[in-house]
Amino acid sequence: MDRNTAFAFALSMLVFAGYTMYQTERRAEYALEQEAIAQQEAAAAAEAEAAGFEAKAPSEGRGAAAVATQQGSPFAPGPAVLPSRVIQPRTSTVRNANVIAKISNGPALIESWVLQDFFERLPGGDVPIELLGEDLSVFTTNVAGVSGASFETARFEVISEAAREVVQRATNEAGTLTRTIRLDAEGYGFDVDLEFQSHRTDPVDARFEVAIPARSSDRPDFREQSLIANLRDDGVERHFVQGFGSSGFLGLGGTGLVERPEETASWAGFDAQFFNGLVIDASGRGRFDVTFEAIDAGDSARVIATLPALSIGTGGSAREKVRGFLGPKTEAALSAENAGLEASIDRGWSWLEPFTAFFAWALDGLYIFIPNYGWAIIVLTILVRIGTAPLMVRQMRSAERMREVQPKLKALQERYADDRQKQSEEMMKLYREENINPLGGCLPLLIQMPVLIGLFYALRTSIGLRHAPWILWFDDLSQPATMFEVAGFPVRLLPLIMAGSMYLQQKMMPQAGMDPVQARMMLIMMPGMMLLFSYTFPSGLVLYWTVSNILGIAHQYWVRNHLQTAS
Repeated sequence: MDRNTAFAFALSMLVFAGYTMYQTERRAEYALEQEAIAQQEAAAAAEAEAAGFEAKAPSEGRGAAAVATQQGSPFAPGPAVLPSRVIQPRTSTVRNANVIAKISNGPALIESWVLQDFFERLPGGDVPIELLGEDLSVFTTNVAGVSGASFETARFEVISEAAREVVQRATNEAGTLTRTIRLDAEGYGFDVDLEFQSHRTDPVDARFEVAIPARSSDRPDFREQSLIANLRDDGVERHFVQGFGSSGFLGLGGTGLVERPEETASWAGFDAQFFNGLVIDASGRGRFDVTFEAIDAGDSARVIATLPALSIGTGGSAREKVRGFLGPKTEAALSAENAGLEASIDRGWSWLEPFTAFFAWALDGLYIFIPNYGWAIIVLTILVRIGTAPLMVRQMRSAERMREVQPKLKALQERYADDRQKQSEEMMKLYREENINPLGGCLPLLIQMPVLIGLFYALRTSIGLRHAPWILWFDDLSQPATMFEVAGFPVRLLPLIMAGSMYLQQKMMPQAGMDPVQARMMLIMMPGMMLLFSYTFPSGLVLYWTVSNILGIAHQYWVRNHLQTAS
């Protein structure tokens, strides 16, 4: 009911009340009339409730007259012909050992979802984390494909509620939608049963829809949010919420509406770094049609999952069931759904996933023996350096040989400065004479790149790093570690050390054949860019990169001294 309708209804009720009072003062049978009115209201309420539950045809009298005025209407008689009553907002609470949820009777079913075993750090202390902060509600239920059957603004009547289950019902001119949410006895999953009872006199094809929104946030766990869907043929598709629907870099961006009618999905929803909220096709057949839609471009968006159409005859009904998951992205919680939710963990490109999974396993394994993720990352970095040492030595030796012939290369460049072809020929001749492969230092680096990137993703997605301390002010390896602030600007020591170590490492590596001006520019630009990027990276990831650089400097120094001694 909109504001104007509500105002008109209230005004009508005021007029009616005034008229009743006027008549009452002039009748001696006041008490008898009031008793009669009460009986009539009770009978009307009972009739409306019965009609709302069972959609029975009206009997003789007032109901029959209403039917007579609707000859030729596509809507069957039922609750739609009775006076509507205002349903007040109401919240029900369900809970199990892991979750406390507030269930709304508005269009969106879930308005609060608190995880009792995961905590969020606030100024007043740690509190159980709320996954749906900032007035965000999820699981908007609707019926599509039927004229007049939209429930996107409906207020539902609560039929029953228990410790882990709530049943609600809403009615409009096209039919009645009943929805039931049932929380699992433990864990983060739940069932949602949907039933639509048609009031139309013609057959219809109804489609159940569930919408899940996401909004940009300053909360550490939700700074990076995406809309996500597991498409049957193309795998997981993501759309970053903060960039979806906006113009993007250099004016290049999406339209804010992406539909996937050509293929279906098994689940869809929102995804954050360590948590997600998903609707799952309970049948396991992956039947969702998925639409990604911007709400406020660059700030909020939603994913709409639509089930296949169901044919409903005159006065018939249709039922569907979906699963829901609102919880942490741990292997145990995701795999418990048996719906492939593990794919929601971003492990990089498909060919990188084995590396990412291995390093995540290795980090958790080290944590068993070294119960501090900071030191476990350092040990893992050392082990990776030892494992890639043969490749690194070959690369470094090639770089040292190139450094040794730099004076000769420079002389050739100056001698044939005006003849690029002759210059290249002479340089290749020098490489052959000195037994140097100019690409020898690149190949080992290319081979170890999957290792480095896989470790990057493993550290970025490991939920074990969340709120994991290391030393001193490093109290959360999943977030940037601020030492102190100057005029509101955070001073972070680890990214500065990382950039400095990268500068030293590059300075030790000769840039064969590169223009000196370009070489100096790269020497400054690359560490500067990495400083800029790493300033917002998780401190666990920056720790790995810093330790790796320091080990690389030590390794390069050893190789240089070893070659000099050998010669």
